Amino acid sequence: MTELLRSLDDEPDTPSTVDVRRAIATARRTRRVRRGVTGAGAAVVTVAASLAGFTLTRPTAAPPPPVLATSAPQPSVAAAPTVTRCAISRLPVPDKAPMALVTAADPTGAWIAGRIYPKSGGYQAVLWHDGTVAKVMLPGDLEEALRDVNSSGTAVGWSYTEDGPVPYAYRNGEITKLAASGSALGINDAGRIVGDDDEGNAVVWESVGAKPSRLPAPSSAKTVQARAIDLDGTVVGSLDLSIPYIWLPDGTHRRMPMPEIDGKPAAIAQAFDIRNGWVTGMASTKSFKDSRGSAPVHAVRWNLRTGESELVGELQYPADAVNAYGWQVGNDRKGYPVLITGEKPIRLPGLAKHRADGTATIASTLSDDGRIIAGQSDDTTNTIQAVMWRCR
Repeated sequence: MTELLRSLDDEPDTPSTVDVRRAIATARRTRRVRRGVTGAGAAVVTVAASLAGFTLTRPTAAPPPPVLATSAPQPSVAAAPTVTRCAISRLPVPDKAPMALVTAADPTGAWIAGRIYPKSGGYQAVLWHDGTVAKVMLPGDLEEALRDVNSSGTAVGWSYTEDGPVPYAYRNGEITKLAASGSALGINDAGRIVGDDDEGNAVVWESVGAKPSRLPAPSSAKTVQARAIDLDGTVVGSLDLSIPYIWLPDGTHRRMPMPEIDGKPAAIAQAFDIRNGWVTGMASTKSFKDSRGSAPVHAVRWNLRTGESELVGELQYPADAVNAYGWQVGNDRKGYPVLITGEKPIRLPGLAKHRADGTATIASTLSDDGRIIAGQSDDTTNTIQAVMWRCR
């Protein structure tokens, strides 16, 4: 598989699975953390290396899915604004932490989640709001991350312990352990939370205090993953990390259309993010168990209103975020972070020197109005810093 380096991994490892976004992130983390801590260069890590020892079997082929359309109309949005350039600034960090990064943001861009790397070592989840930052003291000793936050400031994520990941929610200084073990990965403005449990099932919490319910899926699926939830409650994820899947607000669920690559359906695909009926993800012409060689991973965008999917040729990797207009942020073919609006991609500046492998600066979040982007960028000492771009 081609060398694919992504942002620092913010998810716990899961036994016997191959998640493309997680594998890419693991490869990128190996390089980025080593660079940030020592200041020295590190060998490029390939996704193929990250996947060593893992296997993935594509489920038995099923009939082609019908054209997708959400069962509930998506909220209308105003006409898309015009954005032509973006300026970068560093986000404040507590305790003079040497490294920091962004993991999520709400649709307005007012709430930004992330984590810092204290001088003493380890991880510390943080939440920014309108220029201020607060530490989120998630229990656990090994690793922690906030994976999503809604416009009221409720953030969800997990803390990794010796017994595995534990899901949490945070609001107004109060931390609540969600029922069950696993990871909380997405929350919408209604407070509905999605994620997965420690048995490989996709789950939904109707509220912070609710018990989780398993999302239905075909009995043939061994692993079911829910990655994100939309405004109307539509959930996207994947089956066996190879088939993109959707759960609609009316209770129905189905496969999403397989994108076409060079005129043929992709062998595998995954859905990662959703906003206002726009879904982003990846696709490849070969499964990970295919022994006939490697194949590149393509960025994909689905339009749930039409059921159409398209490859996003401007991006080197799958998009890191999508907004209500279907705009995306990611890294282009030269490794630069870009905002894609449907016009000419807007290149985002970094704090220091650009690297073609796309590890120097990473845009992770995108507000609905396209004017606030957050992510990470190496400073002049090759140390990762949490940053924000204001666009106009």
